[in-house]
Amino acid sequence: MNRRSIPALLSLALLALLSGCKEAVPELDARWHCVGADGLRSQTGALGLRAFLSHSNAPALAERLRPKATRAALEWLSGAGPSEAVVTQAQPLMADLLAHESAGEVWRRSDGSREIFLAVRITAERAPIWNDRYPALVKPLGSKLSSAWVSAEKGWLFAVSPSDSPRAKAFRARVLSTPAQPARLLEFSKSPGVWPGLQASALATNGAVVWSGTLSRPGLAEQPLRDWQYPTNLIYDPLVSLTAIRGVTPQVLNLFGLDGYFQGQEVGQMYHWAQAESPFQSYAVVHVNDSAPVLKAANAELSRRYSTNAAPGTLDGLVMYDAEKQILGLSSAPGVVPMLTGTENHKPGFLGFSMFRRQRSVQPVPRELLQQLQQPGLVVYDWEITSENFVHWWANLQARDLSLGLNPAPGDGLANLWLTDGLGKVDNTVTQVRQSGPGTFTWTRKAPVGLNAMEWVMLGRWLDPATPRKLKAARMAPPAPMGLPEGSPAKPSSAPKPAAKP
Repeated sequence: MNRRSIPALLSLALLALLSGCKEAVPELDARWHCVGADGLRSQTGALGLRAFLSHSNAPALAERLRPKATRAALEWLSGAGPSEAVVTQAQPLMADLLAHESAGEVWRRSDGSREIFLAVRITAERAPIWNDRYPALVKPLGSKLSSAWVSAEKGWLFAVSPSDSPRAKAFRARVLSTPAQPARLLEFSKSPGVWPGLQASALATNGAVVWSGTLSRPGLAEQPLRDWQYPTNLIYDPLVSLTAIRGVTPQVLNLFGLDGYFQGQEVGQMYHWAQAESPFQSYAVVHVNDSAPVLKAANAELSRRYSTNAAPGTLDGLVMYDAEKQILGLSSAPGVVPMLTGTENHKPGFLGFSMFRRQRSVQPVPRELLQQLQQPGLVVYDWEITSENFVHWWANLQARDLSLGLNPAPGDGLANLWLTDGLGKVDNTVTQVRQSGPGTFTWTRKAPVGLNAMEWVMLGRWLDPATPRKLKAARMAPPAPMGLPEGSPAKPSSAPKPAAKP
């Protein structure tokens, strides 16, 4: 080998070693800019939302929200449940983030540590508590050499870790250069993970909150999309909601833990709707090739969970299953019998779910509503009269609580009264999702109060959750007849039975 080539080879090897040791560029995990509760209560573009958040119960519910939101944020950042001491320490900082205009970024390093940059539009008087608590809270989330820095500038309080990160400087410059836009309620983005990547923007205008954004994750819908096959013989007017979804792949089912029931079957389309006559007249259908294995798997799961003989570890309920007629029902809560019905003879068709017996009607669905499904690339269409659909979701989930042995939140509870008053006169909310490419979607929503009925109900239940019901005393076996030891089989009685009372 030529001696002159040896230094060149050594230099190349050294460069390769150094490039291999170079730290990978962190990935952006989440970014947001939010006007906070103060901004929501002061904006004029969506007065319904403004009144909602100015309700007399809102302060008490905010007190409940603070520790729950703090715990959820810390668990997301660390991947583990925080101690009560840590939650208590972080609550004043979360209170500032929820109440005032804020911005933030979270970056994920290759070693699993986090870079966290926060900005809150508060006075400098709040700086001491941030100086005292923020460094201790973020230290376990960063690398060993990380340092935290808190400072006030131009009406903003900045809290960044690590302080020497070039991304911290870029974040500060971006916040200071962004003009105030009171009508722009939220800008949010999150990278893909277990759930799809999300980008969302909310603007208060013309009496409603207008959302727009994107969703991204490969495999979430098929392309090209199949034609809609909505069950016009099942859906009728008057409706309070209609949700139509197509392109339901196994990946979608897996997100909700339902893939095991369908056992690899292509679902394709599903529909959910609610009728106006009763809160329990909510129905859903899913198009499957064979409903029999789905019902069989669901029956096995329900039979494992429910029993009428007070067996240890089971809930009180009667499971009713007819494999020939393809019917599966559960009697576990008063007034309703959740039921799955499939197609006989293993023919492709709709697998249906109901909480209450479906009424017959000759009133067809308005043609204008079904015409909305013909938009190019549409994969989700969700329409509702929010004030009426709220009653359906609240009542049906209360029945679910009873079925699971829980005491639902009381009707006069803070959350229910807040939702009942706030949603009492809210009209149409429409959400649409369109497929723009494989695994890429755009979505829009127009909502008078920002969220739809289901989302408000889920938030209310989070703030005012169901509580465990006191367990019934275990059923005791009858005492053994006189003269027989305990545990011996008793002989059937030959005494005549008393006559039945009229």
